[in-house]
Amino acid sequence: MNSTPEAAETSEPASKPKKQISAQRRIISWVFIAILLGVVVLEWKAKSSQASTVKGLEAALETAGDVGEIPLQQFQSIKVGKNSEELDESGVILKIIHYRWKGIFKTYNLRLLVDEGDMVIAFDEQSEGKSVGGISPISKKNIQALVGQHKKGGSKEPVEEKQAEAKGEASGEPSEK
Repeated sequence: MNSTPEAAETSEPASKPKKQISAQRRIISWVFIAILLGVVVLEWKAKSSQASTVKGLEAALETAGDVGEIPLQQFQSIKVGKNSEELDESGVILKIIHYRWKGIFKTYNLRLLVDEGDMVIAFDEQSEGKSVGGISPISKKNIQALVGQHKKGGSKEPVEEKQAEAKGEASGEPSEK
């Protein structure tokens, strides 16, 4: 057996030294992971808050039964998470309240159709549209057009119908309604 250092080098393969990861690279990696985790948490929080609110609203409307309406104050207690609120007051009888939960990549929406008594009557999860749940709010412009139409032609027609009914009753003929 040779006990010289040269013999030791030739008989055993030299082990490769491990590459050391620098502290700077390790810090950058952990910061990137923390940022990615923060983005995921914010997106999940926005989505789950909106989903919980919708689920609670559906349950409340279901327990309302045949009425199918809940007070806006009750909805406020159901609402979950941080959101922005926008009120569209263009409706006279029905107005739209739009709630938004903002994530990093997506905005989650909930629109409510509220009547003049502050009762929630319909909702959807769309970001835009003129109707909520298939129901269009009656705007001030529409109500003025309806009133104008009623004043112009609508009031004459019922008077003519009443006159025809009065003639039919006087002659003993049944009316055709």
